[in-house]
Amino acid sequence: MIIYLDTSVVLKLVVEEKESVSAAEYLSAATAQGHHLVASMLVYTELHCAAHRRGFPAELVNSVLAGINLVDVARSDLMYAAALPGRLRSADAIHLAAAIRLQCDVLVAYDADLLAAAVEAGLNVRSP
Repeated sequence: MIIYLDTSVVLKLVVEEKESVSAAEYLSAATAQGHHLVASMLVYTELHCAAHRRGFPAELVNSVLAGINLVDVARSDLMYAAALPGRLRSADAIHLAAAIRLQCDVLVAYDADLLAAAVEAGLNVRSP
């Protein structure tokens, strides 16, 4: 199974938030079952920028990212994201377009608009 991770879930592995423990447990169980965690390189940029703003070391971010298969954002992702209906923010639309291109089985996120758009696009979603 391919599980696509939005920045909102990966950030919970770096910053202690309400859902951090359940997110970590869900992702640990998924990898233990042989599922593949993927995200676009957009997660790399967003996570490092968030770490800079909050004063977290880059090594912490890199250790979290090491467990995720990061794939390049394709030009087609950017074009498809621009054409998606609804009111998604740019980064969320790019994440959804990448998840669709990668034919992911599940999209994991905490953003309600992204989750709704993913369901509308036919993806299974989780917010552990």
